[in-house]
Amino acid sequence: FSSPRLEWVIERVALNARVLGGPWGDHDKMVAAASCTEIILWALQPDGNGSEIGVFHLGVPLEALFFVGNQLIATSHTGKIGVWNAVTKHWQIQDVVPINSYDTAGTFLLLGCNNGSIYYVDVQKFPLRMKDNDLLVTELYRDPTEDAVTALSVYLT
Repeated sequence: FSSPRLEWVIERVALNARVLGGPWGDHDKMVAAASCTEIILWALQPDGNGSEIGVFHLGVPLEALFFVGNQLIATSHTGKIGVWNAVTKHWQIQDVVPINSYDTAGTFLLLGCNNGSIYYVDVQKFPLRMKDNDLLVTELYRDPTEDAVTALSVYLT
């Protein structure tokens, strides 16, 4: 797959080599490219062709771009996360406290933040709060002294 010529320098790339049961079949491949605040996502077919799924804006410079299952995740140290859900084809941006670290565990996105908290989001379920349709970000742990969580490493059996 060759993308169309982009007018900006690619700073981040994320590749999802196989998405089982995705909306485009069982052999989906997706690639995302990002620069500063903008993300372009493509679906790739076995014949090497690709189709643009969408262009998404995080609104702030992004620090990380990766897939968790078939969900595309973008994070910024400023305290924003963006999630693209492959099933609903919905892009959701959520404000959280400034992010220092992150890790994934299965379908969970864990965020280590500068207020001493570890938050998680189940990106497979893509839970939204009923009252305001915001992404449900749940506090898993809070350090009593509010020391920043600067590193996360999670292993699930």
